[in-house]
Amino acid sequence: MLIRMSKAKKYSCIHCGEPFEVYPPDDEHPRSSRDKPKETEVVGRIIEMTFDCRNPECLKPNTLYWYRPKMYIAVG
Repeated sequence: MLIRMSKAKKYSCIHCGEPFEVYPPDDEHPRSSRDKPKETEVVGRIIEMTFDCRNPECLKPNTLYWYRPKMYIAVG
């Protein structure tokens, strides 16, 4: 059995700048963004995940959107 290990993505809290690492929810949603992508730009569904800042002086939420981008092939 092959187990694929997803790589961590590094972000910082939008409120205080505290760095944190997040992992994709699964292999079908490899990309993440702070801005919600348009439905026309993704394949499948978008997963919204909220992470609370671990800085005790902040503790505010940070939302990321996980998705698989559409691939476009130029023909010409």
